[in-house]
Amino acid sequence: MGKSKIIISEGVRPLWQTLIASVFYTLAIILLAMFFFGYEIVPSDVKDNSRNFGVFYVATACMAQGIIFSNIKSIFFDLENQKYKEEYRVGPLGLGRWKSLPKIEYVSVFRQLKENKSYTYEVNLWVKGNRSFTIYEGLDLGTTFAMGETTAKTLNVDLLDATVPNDFKWVDL
Repeated sequence: MGKSKIIISEGVRPLWQTLIASVFYTLAIILLAMFFFGYEIVPSDVKDNSRNFGVFYVATACMAQGIIFSNIKSIFFDLENQKYKEEYRVGPLGLGRWKSLPKIEYVSVFRQLKENKSYTYEVNLWVKGNRSFTIYEGLDLGTTFAMGETTAKTLNVDLLDATVPNDFKWVDL
């Protein structure tokens, strides 16, 4: 793959997340089979289908949780055609579409405060008009900074180190 095509991916999910996702998918399949074939956990003589829809609702919730624990975000850049695509993948199924790539002014590595008072680090691409979009988020500063540095070198733009609040520095590449 040449320098005109770049893929940034979260990679493979940790084993514990894959196991949790498989439990949720298994529960969803069992519950969907119960719903469609009319099996009941507690048999009843009453012909009330409201409990069946409760099973369907729980199956849908289990499927959603399985997707949360198994989805992988990837960003594809096609510099030759000036396009990019954010893709969310669960197994072999992927969802995303190609968009025009705006002129990227610089890449920044940013420390983001979360609601629970913890921090994550983000790699952002900044475009004209002071707009940005996040291409990577991680807990490890070293990995996130390496991702930002590689992205800035590949896109041939500057890198801003914004990991220390109110002390932003341009990094020599």
